[in-house]
Amino acid sequence: MPNFNIETAIIISFILGIILPLVGIGGVISLIIMGFIATYLTRPEDTSYKVGGIATGIFCIFFFFFGFITPPTLPYVLPNPLSLGVLVAFSGILNLIFSLIVSLIIYGGFGLLGGFLAVRFFMEKKEKKQEFKPSQPRRTLKRA
Repeated sequence: MPNFNIETAIIISFILGIILPLVGIGGVISLIIMGFIATYLTRPEDTSYKVGGIATGIFCIFFFFFGFITPPTLPYVLPNPLSLGVLVAFSGILNLIFSLIVSLIIYGGFGLLGGFLAVRFFMEKKEKKQEFKPSQPRRTLKRA
């Protein structure tokens, strides 16, 4: 396994997550690959499936804020804001917050799955310590 620290592994998987849709691999598979790569590249003493979840969570937040930069497709005639009311804006903010939470859960879950696969298949097995087994039975004091 490579010996990168957690931050470097997350940055490398983030760059890979941006490149994968350009190659033609997108959606859920790219999130699982991101989590797998982030977990696989970390040092063995720092490796955990949570690293993949963190990498895809950061990727989710990046796409969330990237959505504010890109303009949506708008109709030719927009409705009058006074006719809509204040509750439409409030419900829009609530939908925005809930969509961020749900997206973080979904992205993180698929990143955790990729990290779990990396830990499961590519981590070195830790040897169990041998318990001390005396050859003679244990002495006990008999008290009267």
